[in-house]
Amino acid sequence: MSGPLRVLMPSDVFPPRCGGAGWSAHTLALALIARGHAVTAIVPRRVAARHARAAQLEDVLGVPTVRVDYWAPAAPIVQNYFRHERLWPRLADALVDSAATMPAPGVPAPVIIHAQHVQAAPAAIAAGRRLRAPAIITVRDQWPWDYFSTGLHANRLPYPRQTWASLAADLPLRLGFARGVPALAGIPYMLAHLRRRQQALRQASAVIAVSAYIAGRLAPFVAPERLHVIPNMVDLAAVDAALAAPHTSLPIGKPYLLFVGKLERNKGAQLLIEVFRALRAQEAESAGSDGAHPLAAPELVIAGDGPLRPALEHELAMLGVRTRFLDWAAHDDVLRLMAGCELLLFPSAWGEPLSRVPLEAGACGAAVLAMPTGGTPDIIRDGVNGALEATPRGFARRMAALMADPAGRKALGAAARHTVEQRFSPAAVAPRVEALYRELAAAFII
Repeated sequence: MSGPLRVLMPSDVFPPRCGGAGWSAHTLALALIARGHAVTAIVPRRVAARHARAAQLEDVLGVPTVRVDYWAPAAPIVQNYFRHERLWPRLADALVDSAATMPAPGVPAPVIIHAQHVQAAPAAIAAGRRLRAPAIITVRDQWPWDYFSTGLHANRLPYPRQTWASLAADLPLRLGFARGVPALAGIPYMLAHLRRRQQALRQASAVIAVSAYIAGRLAPFVAPERLHVIPNMVDLAAVDAALAAPHTSLPIGKPYLLFVGKLERNKGAQLLIEVFRALRAQEAESAGSDGAHPLAAPELVIAGDGPLRPALEHELAMLGVRTRFLDWAAHDDVLRLMAGCELLLFPSAWGEPLSRVPLEAGACGAAVLAMPTGGTPDIIRDGVNGALEATPRGFARRMAALMADPAGRKALGAAARHTVEQRFSPAAVAPRVEALYRELAAAFII
């Protein structure tokens, strides 16, 4: 079938203040709008008041967006019930209402529901039944098999799946003894909630995995004919426009290394300490063996905040690493930071689905040094368009080698930009999403 479509895009997170998942959803929405389709994002918004306001329509950087307010208490486990099971019917209602009111770009204009994350997925399935429309779910992290969505036991060690025993060991370590032990009473709900997530995947018209790694993890829950690997995309025109604007976060021309992300264990922030400790040890060994002076490392800029910041500040200072913390930086400022850095460090500790950090860094022409976790090898080929090292010691050694090779860094950055243009741009990715929409819409019409 041909012609424009009406796409309802429920997403847990959305710009302007969000992480990579929200920007991936927004980039997809803009690409679909540019191709002539009508798109409305439906975004849950947690509020302090128990009585939430009616759904509100606003424009978010070019995307019509309906904010659906909800309230949730602070108590662990109970909070999750309010954020999910209690919200799903209201979110489904908002999807159905939006389908009735959104402008049709042509006649006929079939409806597609494309959920972007865990909170929105079951609501999308319910709304799809009511609208007799296909419901698609994109998986961008570990939520189908891990209640906490990181795939890390106690937010530290990777593990294959969640069980009663693993949760009983996890909760006291994750929440602390005082909160974790009472939370053990919530394990039956947590496991039932995880089954409801998996049921939504089984009921979806199609499931999109953003990398081969995520597709492999989804295989137990999704039939192969309904599972599609389609990556996140990067809006190169928007990146180039951001880079053309003045640099505001740092003085222009000052050399720096860059880390972008939340300062949490799943993002590998704590590995920066191990990397620079290994670097110092290698420098000392080198100086002791041949008397050479180590290459002076540039300043390390950390664009992000989180619970690991105090430890990073203390340990990096002890190691003599000049470090600047920027807390939360605006998205365009982060892009400009990427374009200006000597090397972007991406020591991610979890099974990365397909992070926007190396994708956007590549779009900015930055050289990226990463750990080959999860879907990162879908983006980076070692020595071709970036560098991959699996251990802190190897990471430190490669970082020193790259800092001594400006021409090599420049070549990696240029190849990374070419990779994004060829494989992760809207021109490369949006037609694949659109083709899936049309295939599913035609099947529902039949």
